[in-house]
Amino acid sequence: MKKSIIFLVSIIVSGIIGFLSRDFFLQISLSQLNQENTQITTGNISSHFISGLIFALSITVIPLLYLIIWKTTRLRFINRGLISCGIIIGCGILFWQFRIFQINNQFQNLSEPEFGNSTRIHVDFNTLNFEHYLFTGFLAGTVLSILIFKNKRATE
Repeated sequence: MKKSIIFLVSIIVSGIIGFLSRDFFLQISLSQLNQENTQITTGNISSHFISGLIFALSITVIPLLYLIIWKTTRLRFINRGLISCGIIIGCGILFWQFRIFQINNQFQNLSEPEFGNSTRIHVDFNTLNFEHYLFTGFLAGTVLSILIFKNKRATE
């Protein structure tokens, strides 16, 4: 019962953190883009809301992913639990940064033809999908943690 309450509280806290930090996440993501001759546009405001909602849910799901790892591998929180949380978050950041790298390469390829300084290429905000890559990274980190700690448990 005590562990259930701890997981429920951690889910609520991570959900609040996700909703409060979604604009900061978007600002960091957009600031890392090389936007020399490109302009990011959106046709509607709901795409920003949906993007923020998906980001907040991605952060909210981290305790649930840890619970899956904990149930699958029976690890203790102190040592391997912190390592598995680090793997989940690290893979999420890695996938997110990979998406930024991809977009910067696309922007560079689009800006290679010289049309003059007055020409700007417009990119739709809906095609960026930073939060989708972050969530996919969290899932990959969960699978990686399960594979690592399931093997360690079998050898011990």
